[in-house]
Amino acid sequence: MKSTSSHKPGLLFKLCLAFTGLFAAFALLLLCAWCIGPWLFGQPMSELVKQTPLRLYYDSRGELIYLQRTYDYQWRLPITRAEIPEAVVQATLAAEDANFFAHSGVDYAAVGRAAWQNLRQRRRCSGASTITMQLAGLPDAGRKRSWSRKFLQALRARAIEKKLSKEEILCEYLNRAPYGGKLYGIEAAAWHYFGKPASLLQLAEASLLCGLPQKPNAFRPDRHLDRAKRRQRLVLQMMQKRGYISQQELEKLYRQQLLWRDFKLPSKLENLSKSRDGMYLALAQTEQPDAAALHCNLDVELDELLLQSLRRQAQLLPGVQDAAAVLLDSKNSAVLAMIGTLDFAAAQGGQVNAVSARRSAGSTLKPFIYAEAIDGGLLVEESSILDAPLRYSDYRPTNYDSGFHGLVSAGEALSTSLNTPVLRLLAELGTERIAQRLQTLHIWHSQNAGKLAEKDGLALALGTHGHTLLELSAAYAALANNGNYTPPRFCSDTHIKPEQTFTPATCIMISQMLRRRPLPNCPVQVSWKTGTSNGHRDAWCFAYTPDYCLGIWLGNKDGSPAKSLTGLEAAAPVAAAVFTALYRGRSRPDWPIAEELFSMQHICSHSGKAATPQCELTQPARVIAQIPLQTCQQCRLGKDGTVQITKPMAAHYLADASDNTVTLSITAEPSEVLWYINNKYLGQLPADARVSFVPGRYELLAQDPKNQNQQDKITFSVGLP
Repeated sequence: MKSTSSHKPGLLFKLCLAFTGLFAAFALLLLCAWCIGPWLFGQPMSELVKQTPLRLYYDSRGELIYLQRTYDYQWRLPITRAEIPEAVVQATLAAEDANFFAHSGVDYAAVGRAAWQNLRQRRRCSGASTITMQLAGLPDAGRKRSWSRKFLQALRARAIEKKLSKEEILCEYLNRAPYGGKLYGIEAAAWHYFGKPASLLQLAEASLLCGLPQKPNAFRPDRHLDRAKRRQRLVLQMMQKRGYISQQELEKLYRQQLLWRDFKLPSKLENLSKSRDGMYLALAQTEQPDAAALHCNLDVELDELLLQSLRRQAQLLPGVQDAAAVLLDSKNSAVLAMIGTLDFAAAQGGQVNAVSARRSAGSTLKPFIYAEAIDGGLLVEESSILDAPLRYSDYRPTNYDSGFHGLVSAGEALSTSLNTPVLRLLAELGTERIAQRLQTLHIWHSQNAGKLAEKDGLALALGTHGHTLLELSAAYAALANNGNYTPPRFCSDTHIKPEQTFTPATCIMISQMLRRRPLPNCPVQVSWKTGTSNGHRDAWCFAYTPDYCLGIWLGNKDGSPAKSLTGLEAAAPVAAAVFTALYRGRSRPDWPIAEELFSMQHICSHSGKAATPQCELTQPARVIAQIPLQTCQQCRLGKDGTVQITKPMAAHYLADASDNTVTLSITAEPSEVLWYINNKYLGQLPADARVSFVPGRYELLAQDPKNQNQQDKITFSVGLP
């Protein structure tokens, strides 16, 4: 018995020693974790930055017009440290972390005090969390509290302190702390509860708001005002204890009547999250997808002008349900206003942005074809061009009035939108050349322009390929800006270098041609062009000055036709109303003259080209000094201008055995003719052009581009070897 009892002290000593060793090892492990933990557990800021703030949209005057909610629908409005008033800082420090500027993430004195209080109360009554620890814990907000999570929070707080300054930490906290419901950050709280920015908060208001983060939903003043006031008094007492205010100020601030916003009505945040201009803002976001704040070119007053003008006109047109408009700054293509739909809530197509929809553009491409012809030295404004019946294979175009006007000037043909003259120009230029020009204007996006242009054929001039209102408006803005094309810009800080398309003199001449007729019921001198798609499905009007470029579309998004859908009757009145309002009370547009770019020259009255000694009838015309005008070729053949095919001969040819084809030279006098094979249009070919044929029978036709009655035709065949 004595021996057994003598071993007990030794066993107890060993147990104590083992326990001490384990405790020491555990303490050493904690110490190591404490020292190296901040580097092992990473930065919580990487998680916090994923909590994206509201995207802010400002108009051209710098006014906040729209708030785009985050993916989790939380209200976050970041502000800088300079925008946070000292009242908010003092109230926050007093309520949450009085020793904030003294510790390095963890307040050890507060930890000891909290541990003693928790032991005395035998419950968790104090957490000793600093502002930095609270910031570190925001990614885990809502999870169950535990000592291990608190320890991890402390490690992360120390990591934050090593990376950010005290002022940066304080700013991050005040931008991310919860203030009830979906409100995060002092700015969102100030707007929601008081209807004003945080920078204007008074001390009484700040003392109430800064008490909310402890229990944001329990202290919400819009739901639990009594609790919020009790919490405010506690915050004021802590401010008085820290020396920020006196006892007398405490009582005065507590009794101060706070000017809440009317909680029965939506807050300004909620109102700003609902915008009629959502279509404009969506396109602005695609321009700067990563920007937190977008400074738009949108002028709200001009936007309202477009909307009301479109609505009034649509109500007057039977069978027309929708409309769209774009207003650009002619100098840089900044989108000043845009209406994509008349009724966003409409069941059918209300949320479809008609500005971006591709539709048949009617006659609205004609100015660009004329501009290409002028740039290429084919004609000038006074050049004569034939308006007469025209046939290309089975294609027999007519004019809107079903009549023909004979020889007219190019300016008259464009301003009255005659069809056959522009088709003759297109045939002379070639569809591939025009398609390539439209590519430089960004209204033809196909990589295979030549084949698609050949498929559309001469109908390309009448807008059959399909174009958008926004694209066309930017192309017209290039005409208004001396040929400098800039893509439409929704954000003011988006900078794109302009591209030179047409020469300045060509644009001046085209603009003069489009001003030959005044826009009906408009006192402002504008260049304008209308268009009507086949079947009366789309009505267009584009009008511009050196200051503004306006695009108008009216129609139905489902493509249904209406007799009232003509460019002149449906769309032009909207353009007239808008430009009348734009120039009300201001000076009229200052159109460039630039006489130094032009000179006078005699042209042939029949062909419209530079006159030669063989031309009997000539007239003086204003031509572009730097672009030589092509000389007349018709008059040198005599009065009848006879066309004769000189190659190939009407004969039977044998194909080559190697590839079963034969290659023949094709030429005619004069050389500038239009070629057709079996009624298929080939275009203009250079002299002695070589074309391959497979076995078969062929009808070759050469036609004067100015007079379709002057033509020559031969038939030949190709046989197997």
